[in-house]
Amino acid sequence: MRSLMLAGVLLTATAAFAERQDVALPVDDKVARISEADGMEVLSIGFPEDGLLDILTGADLEIVAMADGADTTALFGGAILVVEATGTQSCEDGDPLEYYVVKMGLLPGEPQGPVTSCGHLAVTIADGVVTLAADPGREGAESWTWAPATGFQALAK
Repeated sequence: MRSLMLAGVLLTATAAFAERQDVALPVDDKVARISEADGMEVLSIGFPEDGLLDILTGADLEIVAMADGADTTALFGGAILVVEATGTQSCEDGDPLEYYVVKMGLLPGEPQGPVTSCGHLAVTIADGVVTLAADPGREGAESWTWAPATGFQALAK
């Protein structure tokens, strides 16, 4: 029995460690990397040969959407990443989440956001706009748009 409990603890620890693996994503000519530092996760962006700039820190970061290429650069001034972070607010139902838009122009700018939600938001990037929307069937479904000129704007329900 004790060996089964130990095996369960090891599997849990292994799963937690597996979630903390560094993630590197090539975006245009740059790299976006999420790495672990001091129990937090850090999103860093830049040219691998020149070093990366730390852009965002959180308990748990995940890149949930990305757009790059010539069309995206023309519309946004650089590639776009949308990052989901474990939030700090409390929710009666669901996980508190924060969403950030990161524009990777010549020099990555400050992350735009957060948009905070008590549930996962679907992300679409099209026609020069990033849209974050909750499942329309969910009570109090939220949705926002982000564009470089206007920042985040809540959409009417």
